[in-house]
Amino acid sequence: ATRICPFMIDYAENWIFSLIIQRQGSVSFREAYFAFPPALMCLGLQIADEFHPELKAEMGLHVIDKGQVWTVCVAMLSVLLGFRTNTSFSRFWEGTTLLHRMRGEWFDSISCLVTFSRSSLKDRRNEVMAFRHTLVRLMSLCHGTALAEIADLDPDA
Repeated sequence: ATRICPFMIDYAENWIFSLIIQRQGSVSFREAYFAFPPALMCLGLQIADEFHPELKAEMGLHVIDKGQVWTVCVAMLSVLLGFRTNTSFSRFWEGTTLLHRMRGEWFDSISCLVTFSRSSLKDRRNEVMAFRHTLVRLMSLCHGTALAEIADLDPDA
């Protein structure tokens, strides 16, 4: 099957663990690139504090206790988690809005075509009704095909 948008990432949802740790489309590796050096620095400071407690006072860090560090870390994680959740919700609702807009466009086009066939209803009632039913079925098929394309489903299945 050819892809319409080559920039989209195919996610195989066979097993959730492989979906979480995959490299393509994941920001985890980029995040680790930025998070690893501060984590090493914190580990180094903890080891230095364990073996040389006077070093903390010499560096002017004696006013910071473990409770404050914990509070700052939890606050930062909460802000980052909230930001990521907000971004994912906004993407979800944008996609949902676009799907409903697409459905509305299909409905508007069908409504116009049914309205345009109204003048012929008196003379050829059976043909006009068959035409309308065909139009509705065709638009339903177009809508289903568009949804299948978005969901990356095989239309032959």
